[in-house]
Amino acid sequence: MKISLAFFLKIFLLPGFLVAILSGISQNTNPGFQTNDFRQLIAARKVTHIPNAISESSAIAVITPNHIWSLNDAGNTNEIFCFDTTGFMLKEVLVSNASNIDWEDLAVDNQNRMYINDAGNNMNNRHDLKILRIPDPDNLSGNVVQAEVINFTLEDQVQFPPPNSNFNYDIEAIIWKSDSLFLFTKNRCIPQTGICKLYSLPAQPGTYTAKLRDAIFLGTTDKEARVTSADINHLTGELLLLTETKIVSFTDYPGNRFFSGDMVSYYFSNTVGQIEGIAFADNERLYITEEGNDKSGGYLYEVKWKSTNAVQENLAEEFTVSPNPFLDKITIGHSFGKSFATEVFDVAGSLVYQNHDGDKLIDLQFLNPGVYIVEITSGHQRFVKRVVKL
Repeated sequence: MKISLAFFLKIFLLPGFLVAILSGISQNTNPGFQTNDFRQLIAARKVTHIPNAISESSAIAVITPNHIWSLNDAGNTNEIFCFDTTGFMLKEVLVSNASNIDWEDLAVDNQNRMYINDAGNNMNNRHDLKILRIPDPDNLSGNVVQAEVINFTLEDQVQFPPPNSNFNYDIEAIIWKSDSLFLFTKNRCIPQTGICKLYSLPAQPGTYTAKLRDAIFLGTTDKEARVTSADINHLTGELLLLTETKIVSFTDYPGNRFFSGDMVSYYFSNTVGQIEGIAFADNERLYITEEGNDKSGGYLYEVKWKSTNAVQENLAEEFTVSPNPFLDKITIGHSFGKSFATEVFDVAGSLVYQNHDGDKLIDLQFLNPGVYIVEITSGHQRFVKRVVKL
């Protein structure tokens, strides 16, 4: 069943419902589309204290080995800082033509230019979202630089602020890929909907409307669903999103449709602080920064990482739901060869249906139109798919 995105936009005009529709079809009208979310555990090792000058670290980027760039978030100085793994401050750079309204993440392109995300938007009421671009800071001759400015608005935001139930316009995570910037929301909805939205815009100075490209369900709690940073490995293409409890990896996606790839959630096995930044140190290690307090910096963490960790050997076990979108019933297609349980959740995380008998034909005609999460559990494996009920 092929239904265009334009068709949905004409029918569903409720505030915020565009997000739900995009989340359900991921801009992919192929009913066989699936996202498998596997869960694993990882440990974050404390490396060093972040210098006190970066007491509110909210970003991290690594261009040169052992040169770790970071910055402070809202209301602090318009500077970026470089330190090493001993906590020694190597360099401070002032961005002379910018103020720090709410700096929240860093990204680096294929020319080592750095993008400073000034689109933190806790109250979802900003009209002045921007991203600053500066030359490779590792090769600056001085300590002052002027930034090129990318101004933008979000195409689906029409209220400033929106109702609490649609507080999902805070951009705290960005990456660069293929001459574009991709922006990920930190969901502040009350109640929490678990949806992270994905936008894109050109990585060139100017004024743009950031296009809403996709959305994905990350969890039912603030700790699981609120994305605080992102990074991409430009060699392997692996995308990482950071939340308070986990790192979410996306691999094997088509083009720039990250959420259409394989999804793996890595939960922290040890306690970490208020983590706000993530970056690939190399192909086998990640660095994560945490926010400290008013007087001292938090910790720099290291996570052992190999991109091959995100490639699951059991992806041959197919799981499909059809039709998608559906009117009343869905059929579970699989090759498990064993029993499985089916649970269906709404976007607020509430369980609306469960079946532990392995039934393939599921009657959901009692549900209201909207987006739902179908979760299949078979043994120790968990498969997740987003569906739309018309």
